[in-house]
Amino acid sequence: MPNRTVPANAGGMPKFNRSGIMKAAWTIYRNMTRTARPSTVAGRRRWFADALRGAWEAAKKVAAEAVKTEADRAADRRAELIRQLQTLDARSFRYSITDERRALVSELSTLEREHA
Repeated sequence: MPNRTVPANAGGMPKFNRSGIMKAAWTIYRNMTRTARPSTVAGRRRWFADALRGAWEAAKKVAAEAVKTEADRAADRRAELIRQLQTLDARSFRYSITDERRALVSELSTLEREHA
C-alpha cells in the first residue's frame, strides 16, 4: 500500500488556526480549574480533553458560519423565531406574553417579506 501525503485542505476542508484553538483550550481549562481541580493526572487530562473538544467545536462553528449564505442565515433565524414562539405558547397563563409575541411575530413577518 503506497504511503501518499494528503494535503491539509483535502476535500475542501477549511484551514484552522490550531495555535488559536490550543490557546482557547488552555483558557477554557484554566477557567474550569479556577475553583476546583482534579487530584489525579488522568482527571486533569480528561478535563483538558473536554476543554480542547470545546475549543474545536467553537472553531468549527465559526468556520461553518463563515460559509453560510444570507438565505441560510435567514432560514436559521426563521427557525429560531418559530422555536421561540412555540416556547412562548407553552408558558403558564400567569405570565403576559403579548409584547414578546408581538415582537417575534413582527420580526418573523419582516423576515419572510424580505426573503420571499
